[in-house]
Amino acid sequence: MLTEAETVRQTTDFVVTASGLRADFVTADEVRALGPAARHELVSVVDWCENFLGKPSGLVGRSGNVCPFVPEAMMRGSLKFAVVALTKRGVEAVAEIEEMIDACREHFLNRESVDGKIDIFGSMVLIFPDVTNEEAPLVIDPSQRELKPSFVREGLMLGEFHPFSPTPGLRNKSFRPLRSPIPLLAIRHMVESDVDFLMAPNDPASTRVKSLKAYLKFLGTSLSVPSQIKAKEALRVAEAEALEA
Repeated sequence: MLTEAETVRQTTDFVVTASGLRADFVTADEVRALGPAARHELVSVVDWCENFLGKPSGLVGRSGNVCPFVPEAMMRGSLKFAVVALTKRGVEAVAEIEEMIDACREHFLNRESVDGKIDIFGSMVLIFPDVTNEEAPLVIDPSQRELKPSFVREGLMLGEFHPFSPTPGLRNKSFRPLRSPIPLLAIRHMVESDVDFLMAPNDPASTRVKSLKAYLKFLGTSLSVPSQIKAKEALRVAEAEALEA
């Protein structure tokens, strides 16, 4: 008899392997096929995406869903989820998480290259249930910081989520939008509103320069005039700071 995980696995050919790890990606609809009573990390994260990220909240500080991107990406089947079983624990798991995320980035880009088109809603969520909530700030956050520049250079974003995330909302500093039920990392295409994340002052000036140049390169003339002005001004400031450093 097939386990729940094996049942889900049979529904997709979207598989990434690295360092002896395996990520079998499935859509939200495929996860729902497990049934509401299924005890599975995928069900928990899909529910969080639907009922937190995909819904409005008065704490966000603007109208619309917490993440405007998620509902349509899920509806299209473009947002895919995978549970990754690690072989190491604690900070020793950082290296294999980073290797898996690197492999997912290459798979993501290669798949679109083969298809010959870009699905702007294409995205991947990698769930790491072997990382405890207490370990997540020492495992998930450093992995995201280390790999984010390589993603931005390719016009992608890498986001970190876990129950203890300290990252505040852009408009409400008491809101914690990156708190998920299970530690995870998410990959998606860069979009216009990402300028606010790429100009964050907590990033070194040299990193902001590279990130903002990538933003202007990949989104270019598709950007609204206000976003172009904001990005170019932030780039000017970052370049000045980098020269002073």
